[in-house]
Amino acid sequence: PDDVLRFIAEHVRSNVRELEGCIIKLLLFASLKHREITIELARESLADKIKASEEAASVTPRPLPSVDRVQEIVSRRWGVTPEGLRSKARIQTLTVPRQIAMYLAREVLQMQLVEIGQAFGGRDHSTVIHSVDKVERQMARDRAFRDRVELARQELFAQ
Repeated sequence: PDDVLRFIAEHVRSNVRELEGCIIKLLLFASLKHREITIELARESLADKIKASEEAASVTPRPLPSVDRVQEIVSRRWGVTPEGLRSKARIQTLTVPRQIAMYLAREVLQMQLVEIGQAFGGRDHSTVIHSVDKVERQMARDRAFRDRVELARQELFAQ
C-alpha cells in the first residue's frame, strides 16, 4: 500500500539500496507472520532500521564547505589568487593548485565533475577527471605533497 511505502521512504533515507532492502524485509516478515502489510507491521519489522535512521538524523552533520572556500584555502596555501584558479592560464604555478582544488572539490565536497569544471573557469569534465587522477598519483608517490593536501583538507573544516 502507498501509505506503507511513504512511511518507509520517510523513515529510511540513507540510499536506494537500503530502501529496497527494507521493502524486501517487510515482504518477508509479512509472509512469515501471515499478516497483511500495514504501517504497524512495517514499524515492527523495520524497528532496527527506523531507530538507526532516527539516531543518524539526530546527529547534526557538519555542513560541507563551499567550492569558494576550497578555492580560498588552496589559493592562500599555494600563493596564488582564487581568480588564478578560475582562469584559463596553464602555467604550472596555477595548474598544480587548481588541480588540488579540483581534487578537494571532488573528494571532500562530492561535487559532480561538470559542477567542478564550471567552478574552475568552465573546464570540461575530462579535465577535472585528469586533475583528480593526477593529484591522487602525486599523493601516492610524494609524502610531503600528500601532507600538504591533507592540511588543506583539514583547514576546510576548521572553524
